[in-house]
Amino acid sequence: MPHLDPVPGPDGTALPDGEPRPWEDPAAARAEIERLAAELAGHAARVAELEPAAAELHQLQEAGKTEAQRLTERAEAAERQAEQTRAELIRAQVAHSRGLTERQAARLVGTTREELEADADELLADITPGGHRLMQPDPSQGSSGQQAAADPAAVFTGILHNSLHR
Repeated sequence: MPHLDPVPGPDGTALPDGEPRPWEDPAAARAEIERLAAELAGHAARVAELEPAAAELHQLQEAGKTEAQRLTERAEAAERQAEQTRAELIRAQVAHSRGLTERQAARLVGTTREELEADADELLADITPGGHRLMQPDPSQGSSGQQAAADPAAVFTGILHNSLHR
């Protein structure tokens, strides 16, 4: 294998690829060090200039992330509430269609209309003789809310009692 020696440059110093070696010449080395120091100082100044902007960006990203998380949680809570309301509505509709009371409706189990209807039918079969529905009382019939006329003797006794004990 042939040995490759560096090709000497005009000043007698060269790298294997033909680049000059500034560290072998003190004046060139000083100039290179000064150039690199100036470049480093420029980079350091630029970093110092950008650090506050980077910190502000980080702060904004964290705030945005927190805001996004808060909005996500609110959306998830709203979805849960909507699902719960939907389930309550279906339960009420099924209970009404089967003639169940509120207490009976609260006992229904299921997540779909079909499951709730099947459970309502089972409940009705369990609480009615022979699986037939009992007639629900009609609240509009019966008492009109007025008191029956009292016995005239009892009324007279009450008046007399009140007038004597004043």
